[in-house]
This record gives sequence, C-alpha cells and structure tokens, in this order.
Amino acid sequence: MLKSLKILAWLTGTTLLVIVVAAIAVPLFVDPDDFKPQITQLVQEKTGRTLDIQGTIKLSVFPWLGVKLGATALSNAPGFGAEPFVRAESAELRVKLLPLLSREVRMGTVVLHGFTLNLARDKSGRPNWGDLAAGSDTSDDKNPLASLAALAIGGMNITNATISYDDAHAGTHYLLKDIQLRTGELADKTPFDLALDFVLASKQPAMRLRFSAQGQGRFDATQRHYELRDIVLKSLLYSADDEATPAFTLSARLNAQLPQQTLALSDIKLGGQGMNGSGNLKGSRILDAPEFSGNLKLAEFSPRAILKPLGVELPETADANVLTRAALESRVDATAKRLRLSNLKLQLDDSTATGSLSISDLSRPRPVIALSVNRLDLDRYLPPVREGAATPAASPATAVAASAGALPMATLRKLDLDASLRIASLKVKNLRTSDVLISLAAHAGDIRLNPLRAVLYQGKYEGSTRLDVRGNIPLLTLNDSLSNIQAGPLLKDLSGKDRVTGLATLSAKLTAQGTTPDALKRSLSGQAAFSFTDGAVKGINIARMLREAQATLKGGSTPQATTPDQTEFSELRGTVTLVNGIAHNNDLSAKSPLLRVGGEGMADLVKEYMDYRVSVTVVGTLQGQGGRELTDLKGVTIPIQVKGPFANLSYRPDLGAALSGRAKAKVDEKLDEQKQKLGDQLQDKLKNLFR
Repeated sequence: MLKSLKILAWLTGTTLLVIVVAAIAVPLFVDPDDFKPQITQLVQEKTGRTLDIQGTIKLSVFPWLGVKLGATALSNAPGFGAEPFVRAESAELRVKLLPLLSREVRMGTVVLHGFTLNLARDKSGRPNWGDLAAGSDTSDDKNPLASLAALAIGGMNITNATISYDDAHAGTHYLLKDIQLRTGELADKTPFDLALDFVLASKQPAMRLRFSAQGQGRFDATQRHYELRDIVLKSLLYSADDEATPAFTLSARLNAQLPQQTLALSDIKLGGQGMNGSGNLKGSRILDAPEFSGNLKLAEFSPRAILKPLGVELPETADANVLTRAALESRVDATAKRLRLSNLKLQLDDSTATGSLSISDLSRPRPVIALSVNRLDLDRYLPPVREGAATPAASPATAVAASAGALPMATLRKLDLDASLRIASLKVKNLRTSDVLISLAAHAGDIRLNPLRAVLYQGKYEGSTRLDVRGNIPLLTLNDSLSNIQAGPLLKDLSGKDRVTGLATLSAKLTAQGTTPDALKRSLSGQAAFSFTDGAVKGINIARMLREAQATLKGGSTPQATTPDQTEFSELRGTVTLVNGIAHNNDLSAKSPLLRVGGEGMADLVKEYMDYRVSVTVVGTLQGQGGRELTDLKGVTIPIQVKGPFANLSYRPDLGAALSGRAKAKVDEKLDEQKQKLGDQLQDKLKNLFR
C-alpha cells in the first residue's frame, strides 16, 4: 500500500515537473509569431479573405493555457472597399490547464477590446457576409447554444466595440458604437449577471439613442435550458445639441428549452414618454423552423408627446387637439419568412380601425393591409383654412391628382403593397360621405387606386386612379363619376352656399403628366360631362328681371316680387373637352318652361383665365315662374359675356341689345338710362352667382 502511494506521488510530481518545465520552455523556445503565415494561409484557403495579424501573439501555459492577440483584421468582400470586414485591437482567451487533465474545460474571462464589425449591402442588395455564410455548414449541429453547456467560462468582457450596417440598396445606415458587454462567470446551473451598454445612431431618420441593459441569466447544461430573468432595457435620446433625455424602458423575461424547441418571452412591459405597453410571445420549432405567436398591446398614449422629443415636427392642423390619443393592440404570428398582425385594433383620437396586416415574404416585404374605420374627420388633420382661401372639392381620385406632383418619385417607385380601406363615415373638405372603399395596389412604380367608391348626398361616387412613375415623367390617369347626387346639400357643405340645386350626374376621364402641380395642370387632357335635372340656380330670377324690364320699358310700375330669387330649370347639361390644361365647352344647355340657355367658350386652367358666352332665350310664358304672360318677350335672347382672370371675372349682359328690337316703338327718351340700370342690376346678380 505504501509502495503504491509512493508511485502515485512520484507520478504526480513528475507530471507537475513536466508542466512547469513546459510552462518555462514553451515561451522561451516557441515563437507564436512564426505561425502567422500558416494561420493566414489557412484563413485564405477557407474564406478567400486576408487575415492580417499586425500585433504579436503571446502564449501562456501555466496555470492558464492561453493566447493573446494584438491588432488583427480580416479583409472585406470584393467590391466593398478597403475597410476591413472585422478587426480587433486585442483579444485574450485562456483555459485552466490542470482541469483539462480530468476533461474539464474551465475558461477564464474572454477579453475583446476595440472590436469593429462592418456589415454592408451594395446597390444590388448583395451582402458582404454572403461568402462567409455560404461556406459554413451547421447541419451536424442543430443547436448552436449546446457548446456553451459543456463550458465553464469565467465571463465575457467586451469593451469599445462597434458594429456598423450600411445598406446602399435601401439607402440606410445604422451604427452601434461604444458597445460594452460584461458578464459574471458562465457556469452550469449558476445564475450570472449581465450588463450591456451601447449607442445606436441612424442617418435616416437622424437620431442617436443610448441603451443600457441589466439582468440575470442562467443555463442548465443537462436539460439545455436557458433563461434571462429581470431584463431591463433603458434608453436615452440625444438631441442635436447632445442633450440627453430619458426615452423608453423595456423589461421582459426569456425562457428557452432546446429539447422541446420552445421559447417564451413573457412579462413584456414597455414604458416611457407616456407609453405603457405589455405583451407576450411564444416560440416553437425554434431550431428547425422558428414560429412565434402572441399578443401585444399599447395602452392609450399621445403621439404628439412621443414625436416631439424625437425631433419630429408635426405639420399644423386645423384642430390642435388631434394626434393626442392613440392605442394599439394585435395578435402577432411570425416566422423567419413571414409576419401577420391579426385582430388588429388601432385607435386614433375619435376614430377606431380594425383589420389585419400580413407580409408573406420578409426578404421582399409586400404588405397586405385590410382596415375598416368607424368614422374619420380628415378636416381636423388638414392644414387650417386661412381667411379668404379657396376650399375646392376633391374626390379621392382628384385629391391624388392635386398632391401627386408633391410626392417623392423615388419613394413611390419603392412602394410595394396592397391595401384596402373601408370607412363607414368620412368627412373631408366639409363633404360628408359614407360606405367609403379605397383599394390600393402599388408595385414597382405602378400605383393604382381601384376601385374607389362612396355614398354621398343620396347618390354614389365611383372612380379609379392610376399613377405610373416607372418612367422619368409620372403619368396620371383619372376616371371619376358621380351619379344622382343632391347638388344643393353638397354645395352647401362645400362652400356654405347652395347656388345650384337639383339631381346631378358628373363624369370625367382625364390624363396628366408631370412632377409638379403646375406641370400636371399644363398637361391635363380628356373629357368630362355634367347634367342637372329638376333644379334651380339661386341668386338670380331671370323671369322676374324680364318682367321688371318690360314694365320699365313700357313706363308702367314694377310688379311686386312674389317668387323666390332663383331660376328654375328642368335640365342643365354639357360636356367639356380639356387639351393641355385648356377646357372647351360648346354645348351648354339649360331648359325650363320659360327659358332656354346655351353657352360656349374656354377656360385656361394654367393662366386661370376664362372667356365664355352665355345666351338666355325666352321661349314660353312667365306663368311657370309665377308671373303673367309676356308674349312680347317671347324669342328674346340675352347675351352674357363672362371674361377675365378667375379671381376677377367680368360679367357683361347686353340687355339693351336684347330688348331694343322688340320694344323700340314703345319706349321713350329714358330707354338708354333704364337699359343701363337693368344691365347693372343683372351684372351684379351674375357676379354674385358665379362667385
């Protein structure tokens, strides 16, 4: 027995002596720098990249078997410039020697300083890491975390690290800098502390945020069970003058069980800037084909309060109280390839939208959106109307036409989505519509709004719009129709005055091209038509004016007004031809029991100038408008010239020329004075009407 102990002691001493001799001899007789050519050649063969070990390589043997590298860099992929793909100022890795004799791996703290990783995509979308990913094969190990279970690591200490991502294809640039990662000892079934700090910077949108995260982790090597508990992520937002303000706080708990391939992200809480969010996510098949599902919710918050610290300037709105209340909740289903938000509920001020959003291929996102809104008052969100400013009406199609020139063409060409929006009640430009349907399809610069439908003023609107920005000059195509609309209430809501009443039907097929609103007006071409039935033109009673004119010219007394100040008609119709921004009409026709009205002329939309002639003819009696029969005026035609800039049109009725032929034998020397007086009265009436 004593002899056996002596032999064991001798062997142990001999082993220790060998280790001590090796610890002294290896650093003295082995120069690690001599192996640089072999290392760089191996990297070149395996990756096609150049490994540049600029600093010295230091080895240690006892009590730690370790290696320490100086400045080291790996070259970038061809076509991505001379900047290294990855580089580090220094790195240190140590393994305790004696536990290796019993097949135990006890590593010291892994130290990495000045680490920089440059990720990029070129204009074609090719990544600079694609060749490295293609050469890796993990098919024999479906669990990349399993290797950690067999190790005891003294901790991680990463300082002054940087990760940049520059996407020339998408035009984005993100930078993670000042990365500091520290952990406690990573040992089986032993909780360890975790601390992470970094700064996130972006060019578009321009912002800079500092994040700090703390929490506790744990893993079970036997069960392959991994946890992150009480993780709290805090953020600071930097302004342009480097003033930092608290932004958001996020906390959660992560639990992953690899044998079952499950992952749970629970107790998710988001706070800060007046926001309070909560949710949970569960994952399955996380190693083979990850799938995640769960629910997310944002309690009511103020978008204005959130966007202001981010430096986002909101445009002035007619109602300063909008964008002050919002809430969101949704079910989330996602894989590595697709995303779906269902049971989506979005509240914005007094409007509530429900629906879904899905992306079938995340590598080429093409969202499919379907939303239904209970009510929406767009006037509250539009710029305030200044006193004296015009508020023209706009159908969904013509609204697109008015704003198309102001939209960025590059952004429109990238737009790739399908969307449908239903609005039960919509108010815009003071026009009230219901049962609105807007369908949008935008792909590769071909943007279509079709169909467009709405119910308004007891009638219907149907239309379609196409904006083609695939070429150098955008092409706009409009097809609008309004049928059986009550014109009076529509005009009342639009302008405050129901100048024309009756049942209206309008249609237009127009095209335009250009990048600005002026260019669109200069090229506007196509056909339009309108018709009104069983209505009246308010503000002028031609029948009464003719009776007064005849009474004056006969020398009698002016009859007492007993009828409304309007001219009734059974039919009013016409067509318009537009060529390069100039509108022509030569078939204006209005009919009533008393009158026939015709008209022809032009309007230059670019120069905002009109030259139009209206002819009013008495074809019957005045009894239809409540007056006595005036056969003397039957067949009389009154020409009216409408001419000048839109902002200052002149209306010149030639009443004297109309009446002098019939009444010449019956009037006295006051004829000229009375003709001028009546002409001025009619001109004033017409001026108010056209306004």
